[in-house]
Amino acid sequence: MRQLMPNLSKKKPEPRVEPLVERREPGLGAPWAAEPIAHEFAPKLRAPAFVDDDAEDDAPETPALRSPRIAAAPAQQAAKPQRMKAPKRAPQAAAKRMPHRTARRSVLWRKRLATAGLAAAISAGLTLAAFMIVSDRPAQAWRATRAEVLDWTAQSGLAVVDIQAVGRKHTSGEDILAALGVSQRTPILGLDLVDAKRRIESLPWVASAEVERRLPHALRIVITERTPVAILQTADRSVLIDAQGVQIVQVAAQSAGLPIVTGRGAAENVAELLAELTAFPELGSRVKAAVRVGDRRWDVKLDSVETGIEVRLPETEAAAAWGRLAELDRKHRLLARDVALIDLRLPDRMVVRLVDGKTLPAANYGTVAKGGHSA
Repeated sequence: MRQLMPNLSKKKPEPRVEPLVERREPGLGAPWAAEPIAHEFAPKLRAPAFVDDDAEDDAPETPALRSPRIAAAPAQQAAKPQRMKAPKRAPQAAAKRMPHRTARRSVLWRKRLATAGLAAAISAGLTLAAFMIVSDRPAQAWRATRAEVLDWTAQSGLAVVDIQAVGRKHTSGEDILAALGVSQRTPILGLDLVDAKRRIESLPWVASAEVERRLPHALRIVITERTPVAILQTADRSVLIDAQGVQIVQVAAQSAGLPIVTGRGAAENVAELLAELTAFPELGSRVKAAVRVGDRRWDVKLDSVETGIEVRLPETEAAAAWGRLAELDRKHRLLARDVALIDLRLPDRMVVRLVDGKTLPAANYGTVAKGGHSA
């Protein structure tokens, strides 16, 4: 045993050296390295690349592959060639149906995705609206940010400095500035043009207005003023009105040489009356006042409001009656006499009353009635 022990101690370093060599190069010294793997799988890897057609024809397995079914198929095809076309068409029909099915599925999924997206968008919008209603913080933050940005632009030179008003005759510049409510520190980018237009059109003389920005610091306003056509007289004041009956400003009676109209419905029907009177300028220029009677017809005063000739027009065909009076005045100089009243309310006769209360015969100045002369 003592002799063996030294031998064993001497042989111990040898197995210790071999594992160290294997640990240094494990990929090359391993028993399962490339050589056993290549030996095991090499025939299988090389077979697909090196197939010999002649060897396969001579192989003993070749007769086994020719089953009776495969051999009988050509005989059936020769006897009944029409039956063999059915199996061939089935894959083609299935192949043709496949794109259509795919397209239908694609459209169906697109519709589903679109519906889901729309529902999600509506839900998000409702949630955002509810949040904005419940909490006013986003709106406050937006207004504060907007005000800061506009103030910065005004300090940079984009402020209202010049205002050009075109077409004004009775509207003063002070009224326009007061209506706009602007100053030299007002940001021109922050001016609401629609609201500015509405404010200017609220001025008495302004019928319409157009407002436009001219950067960097100018506003251009085009004004169309109202044209007064008469003076509307009420119990306590006299007001200028235009053809639409809109009241403009308060004035003194008989100012600007316009006719005075009064009575219920006078302002709304003044345009129609003036159109009928101005059709005959020789009489229309002599009209000084008109009274609306019962909101049905007019009584017109010629030459003077207090002492002028009163002409009573009918409810209908007032223009025809006015034209008949103009024709009689041209032929007989009817209005040159001391006439106090002319009644044109009846279509077939005319009543002329003088200042002294007498009535002129219709044979000389009016139309002839069916039963004889009218008075």
